Amino acid sequence: MKARYIPNVLSITRILLCIPLAIMEPFSLFYIVLFALTAITDLFDGKLARRIKGGASELGATLDSVADVALVSILIFRIMPKMEILWSWLWVAFICVLLLKIFASTTIGFIRFKEVISLHTITFKWLVTALFSYPIIYYIVIVRFNLGGAGLFINIYSTVVIVCALLIVIEEIFIISMTKRPERNIKSIFGVRAANEAADAAAAQAEETGTAKT
Repeated sequence: MKARYIPNVLSITRILLCIPLAIMEPFSLFYIVLFALTAITDLFDGKLARRIKGGASELGATLDSVADVALVSILIFRIMPKMEILWSWLWVAFICVLLLKIFASTTIGFIRFKEVISLHTITFKWLVTALFSYPIIYYIVIVRFNLGGAGLFINIYSTVVIVCALLIVIEEIFIISMTKRPERNIKSIFGVRAANEAADAAAAQAEETGTAKT
C-alpha cells in the first residue's frame, strides 16, 4: 500500500469502528478502550496527510469529516444517554450544536459554492479532542473510581465544551460565508483575509493567462 493512502485508511477505519461502538453497551472497559483507539486515529490521519507527499486530498478531507461526525454521533446518541448524572438539557444542547454544524455549514457551503464544505480549523480539532476525551474522563472519575464531586465536574466540563462548540461552529459559518472560494484547510477566522487575497491573485493570474491565449 502506498504511503499516501494511509490517512484515508485511518479515516475509513474510524468510520468502520463506529459500527461496534453503536451496537455495544457503553462503559465496559473494552468499550472505552475501543472508543479510545477509534479516537486516536483522528489524531494521526490529518497530520499524516499533511506530512506525506500526496497524502492531502479532497477525498481525504471528506472522509475525515464523515468519520468525525460519525464518532461524535456515537458520543451524543449512544454514550451520553447512558450518563445518568448528566444534566438533561446538556444532551439536548449537544444535539442542537451538532445539527447546527451539519446543516448550517452544509447549506451555506452549498448555496455559495455548490458543494458541501466542512472545515478543519485548529479550534475544531481542539473541540474534537475535548469531545473524544469526554467518555474516557467519565469512565475514570464516575464508573471506575466514583470520585466525590465528579458529577458536578462532568456537568461543568460538559457546559464549557458546549459553549466552546457553539463558538467554533459560529466561526465555521463565518469562514464559509466570507471566503471567496472553498477553503477546507483554513486554520482559523484570522486566515480569511489571506485566503481571499490568494483567491484574488489566482483569479487575476487565470484572467491574464486567458487574455494571453486569445
